[in-house]
Amino acid sequence: MKILEINKFCYPKRGAEKHFLDVARLLESQGHQVAFFSMHHEKNIDTPWKEYFVSKVGYTGEYTLFEKIKGALRMFHSFEAKRKINALLDDFRPDVVHVHNVYHQLSPAILFEIKKRGIPIVMTVHDFKIVSPNHSLYLDGKFYDRCKGGKYYRCFLDKCVKDSYVKSLLATLETYWHEMLGTYRKNVDVFIAPSVFVRNILVERGIDEGKVTVLPHFISGETGPTLLRESAQKPYALYVGAVSNNKGIGDLLDIFKGMKGLRLLVAGAVEDETELDGIDNVEYLGFLNRSQLDSFMEKASCVVSGSRLPETFGLIATEASSFGKPFFGFAAGAFGEIIENGKNGFLSHDAEGLRETLTAFSKGEMCFDAEKIRKEAQEKFNAGAYAEKIGKIFSELSLSGKRKTVFQEKFQVSGSD
Repeated sequence: MKILEINKFCYPKRGAEKHFLDVARLLESQGHQVAFFSMHHEKNIDTPWKEYFVSKVGYTGEYTLFEKIKGALRMFHSFEAKRKINALLDDFRPDVVHVHNVYHQLSPAILFEIKKRGIPIVMTVHDFKIVSPNHSLYLDGKFYDRCKGGKYYRCFLDKCVKDSYVKSLLATLETYWHEMLGTYRKNVDVFIAPSVFVRNILVERGIDEGKVTVLPHFISGETGPTLLRESAQKPYALYVGAVSNNKGIGDLLDIFKGMKGLRLLVAGAVEDETELDGIDNVEYLGFLNRSQLDSFMEKASCVVSGSRLPETFGLIATEASSFGKPFFGFAAGAFGEIIENGKNGFLSHDAEGLRETLTAFSKGEMCFDAEKIRKEAQEKFNAGAYAEKIGKIFSELSLSGKRKTVFQEKFQVSGSD
């Protein structure tokens, strides 16, 4: 089968991009032909499909004024994106298109071009942008629910994007625009929700329930048996991800200050003005490649997160489990579908609770079966099972040329209060 994978970034920037690239590799290993459509960026993986990529745009300080203006226009429409996706569709002729994140850097306008040709579209939902101007559904340390029911104007009034009226207005208008056109609702045949948590939010906000199927992400690669505590000469907890305030890095730094028996190692790119140098008991590793990250993960005593965001999946928690490491974090989003307290980690409701559980763990008062954690993770988030299920979705859509049935699958997920 010929499958076109689409995402706005074509390098492992964050969890969504890692999954996007992992899926492409998995599909190729299953004998499928895979092409990419994305945006030009100096960090992109090398691919023969880069000639079809759209020009680079962005919104932060590293981009020029022209790139920022062009990026703002892409939120609504892009003639360049339409032209280049059509050229790629002409040359590759995919049986199905698998979309990840397309807003802003690419332009959702490409969905109309794909649909015109009768090519089925499957979308893996990595955030909540298709149902809210606030893609994280998080504001001022709380779950943000005020845009529900089509009240997108609340985003502007609440400055829900970067605490800016201008950015919030653009995001609000963008959401109304694509809602009016039916950009996602009309063009996407199947929405893949990586968790029951995401499925419920999508359906609650008007996405056709018959189009939504739950398919959790998978663990890429195989990891061997691991030792839980003995592997680290100086025990440490590992944080992997964006080093930013919205990911709760501040909470983690406070928790580990003065903690005895367990250090914090931080791996990831700094995305705001978070200061990591000179903090007692904390070491910043920088951005690590896959092999470096695996090495630190293997030797870690546990993996931690300070995120209180309504996470759509929690990829870091599954990766921790794949190495036999317990995961400690907050009871937010889909983490409760992965972590069972006392079995493969512990989820707390506040910073003090997280501090207490980590302190108890560092003192040896909490014990976990590393091999059991690893084995159960490999069984639950198996790459082969994922390939079979997403392959069935693709095949049914490809054979019919349009959505006839939606492959529904119930997953046994373990939750926590």
